[in-house]
Amino acid sequence: MATILPDGTPVSPGLHDPPTPEYLTKTALAVQALRGLILRGEIAPDAPLTVGRIAQMLRMSPTPVREAIRTLQAEGLLRHEPHHSVSVNRYSAQDIRDLYQMRAELESQATRIATPRLTDATLAQLATLNDRMRERATAGDIDTLNRLNGEWHLLIYGAADNRILLDVVQHLWKKFVWDINWILPGRSLRSIEEHDAVLEALRARDPDLAVERMRAHLQYGEEYAVAYVEGQAARATGATPNADASNTASERPE
Repeated sequence: MATILPDGTPVSPGLHDPPTPEYLTKTALAVQALRGLILRGEIAPDAPLTVGRIAQMLRMSPTPVREAIRTLQAEGLLRHEPHHSVSVNRYSAQDIRDLYQMRAELESQATRIATPRLTDATLAQLATLNDRMRERATAGDIDTLNRLNGEWHLLIYGAADNRILLDVVQHLWKKFVWDINWILPGRSLRSIEEHDAVLEALRARDPDLAVERMRAHLQYGEEYAVAYVEGQAARATGATPNADASNTASERPE
């Protein structure tokens, strides 16, 4: 079974370095650019978008834009609208809470099962991935951070050797663009520190502690994602975003 990262990238059996920007295809560049516009709130939810309009916004030809739209539709970020248009999928704060609740239950279960099964070699791979994430965080490379983060989590969950569980986890990942967890300065480094804490529990072969730390890691991500969605909704209506939620989000990364 092929494992898929949140950005739709298949994971190879071993560790690998993601492609650097100079080797990205035009479609990959279009996906990256369009996703960035959406995450920064530069495209309002529900605003009708056509291939031509997006191509004009990105200053790209229609072909890679059309493929980028298909990719982001598959991820759940865009939805099809009548008259050959698409729009940004709107998620409510409750949608995000529901998604994270399901993620917490399933990913905690996968972590519990995997903890006694992880080999020393896999633990070393997890440490290496986290080191790479630290490097990419310093460089502000959000796409690569998201990809490496997906690999890190899948290395753990894959050790549970439960294909159905892994399928459902990956399906939930496609319901929301998790890249937002890397937007705020300093947030990514805090998230990587949380990975270190989970890894410490995994090395100790302590399932209870590993689950506790994984749940905390996901809870922080939920708080930020909810604050982000609420902030987007407030900006769309001209209201003032909840200050407490914004502060919580900046202090508590996933």
